[in-house]
Amino acid sequence: MGSILIDKIRIKGFRGLNNIELSLQDTTILTGANNAGKTSVLKALQLALGNRAFLTIDDFNISNNIRTDSIIVDIRIIPVDVNNNRAENFDENWEACFTEKSILMDASGFAYVPIRTIYTNNLARGDFDKTQRILKLWESDTSEWYDIECSKNKPNLDSIPFFYIEAQRDVVEDLKVKNSFLGRMLSQITESYSDQDVKTIEGLIEDLNQKAIDSSNVLSIIQSVLSGVDSTIDNDESSVKLTPFAKKIRDLNKSISIQYGKKDHSFSMEYHGMGTRSWSSLLAFKAFIKNIVALSSEDSDSPLYPIIAIEEPEAHLHPNAQKKLYTQIHDMPGQKIVSTHSPYIAASAELGQLRNLYKSEQPTIGELSISSLNKEELRKIKQKVVNTKGEIIFSKVLVLFEGETEEQALPIFATHYWDRHPSQLGIDFVSVGGAGQYYPFLKFAHDFQIPVFIFSDGEDKPIKEITKAIFKVYGSEQPLSNYENVIIIPNGCDFEAMLLEEGYQDQIIEALKSIKGDYVLEDYIRKNEGKKKSPHKTDRICKTCNQPIYEADIRHYVNPTDALDDIMETCKTDFGPAIAYIIIDSNKEMPKSIKKLFDRINHILKNV
Repeated sequence: MGSILIDKIRIKGFRGLNNIELSLQDTTILTGANNAGKTSVLKALQLALGNRAFLTIDDFNISNNIRTDSIIVDIRIIPVDVNNNRAENFDENWEACFTEKSILMDASGFAYVPIRTIYTNNLARGDFDKTQRILKLWESDTSEWYDIECSKNKPNLDSIPFFYIEAQRDVVEDLKVKNSFLGRMLSQITESYSDQDVKTIEGLIEDLNQKAIDSSNVLSIIQSVLSGVDSTIDNDESSVKLTPFAKKIRDLNKSISIQYGKKDHSFSMEYHGMGTRSWSSLLAFKAFIKNIVALSSEDSDSPLYPIIAIEEPEAHLHPNAQKKLYTQIHDMPGQKIVSTHSPYIAASAELGQLRNLYKSEQPTIGELSISSLNKEELRKIKQKVVNTKGEIIFSKVLVLFEGETEEQALPIFATHYWDRHPSQLGIDFVSVGGAGQYYPFLKFAHDFQIPVFIFSDGEDKPIKEITKAIFKVYGSEQPLSNYENVIIIPNGCDFEAMLLEEGYQDQIIEALKSIKGDYVLEDYIRKNEGKKKSPHKTDRICKTCNQPIYEADIRHYVNPTDALDDIMETCKTDFGPAIAYIIIDSNKEMPKSIKKLFDRINHILKNV
């Protein structure tokens, strides 16, 4: 049987979302800062597919001090194959469910069902009117999509049940509430047994109750005393009997408790923390969903595809538990839309499943354009996401650079500049791993709507590569000096040469001595004087092979300090932190290019 997917949702006039479109996957992970609109997206889906019990007048968007008179939520439903790739047509069961009147065809001959839900305020009743119709078309290329007309046809959404899982979950409370997902499953206990099973189990329970009473002086005394009710009421046909265990199958749900712990030493779930109880509640819901899907599959003519909105599944859970959440959620039947603040969940998801809501005057959606990146570029981004435990997805500012020294030194200088660690401000420093590797990270920042800065050496190669990457992402061919977010170290210097040129010679020597000992200069010169450096490309061309000629310069140090640049190359990983701390402790001014970078980042942070 083919399946379906809600691949698009549009929202207008709901809370802070006044005109926004979002694409969805079988599992979609919504990230973003607080109040960016993640919960609002989930609630908009609830308006389109679930109930409106939560809706108040305050949910209607206010723009320019004027409250909108309507909330519009559009969803587009498409057919998909077993791999969740778009199919041309709905299978016969889904086609019968939606009916021909609701199914449209796009210009490429692919079927879809476009559904519009409109809420308006009814002042006379003090309530809200709901209208739900099929759109006459789905047009994504216009900013005025909300003006598209509807047909008279009403959608059938019985086969697309919607479930909303709140951030506050507690399996202990679920046991007490009859209409919770767990409570609804437990209410079906009787239906799951045959008549013979009921007879057998209830017989065993009766024997168990009698054994429990006979073996307990306390229970025996209580039953004996309570038997006096018979003589008081004078009813020969009545009797009082204790039942430590539920007597009837239908009463099992009233006595069920959940124990958790080691095999031989478990405790009631009431005595466990909220993390365990929250996770257990989520897993209980997973059992509920699997159950209703299994029941539906028994009737092959009745399709069922649940839509599940989950708010902050990581609530109360420690990091190791959060790492396991994505798989637990992704394995649920149906379509899952998850809002999260957890970098661990984000890092576990596929890059194409991530949607970043960026908070501004009008919230926008960041989504990585997978098709514009090759496998190696995607691998590098994914690796960086995993290495940062997903933190760069939540960045307020990304700083890109090439070298190892920058990777070590910039966060230290940043901590000194802001008087707190840059991670607390949402600043992430990312090494791209080479001059030609800027593109995928620029693309990542651009698509996810994350402000990005580049801090680069002033040599020809990185400048050319950065220029090429910027053009590829932004389509701009301006000189790098025109970009406020690109800081190029002047005079063709790299990071280490910049320090020498700006007069940090004494600090460099001190840093090198702290790493390699007091005689680092003398030892290096003694070992390397007169030796060849690594070959470098020249402008000359070989007449025989017509290829550039490479030459290796000879090391010659007139003064000991002439060796500083070469020595720094040999210990970049350790040198970065050492020189940063020594410059800070010396009370000298921060290197000019670094301060320029931080000043410009600071301007962005004030407006985020």
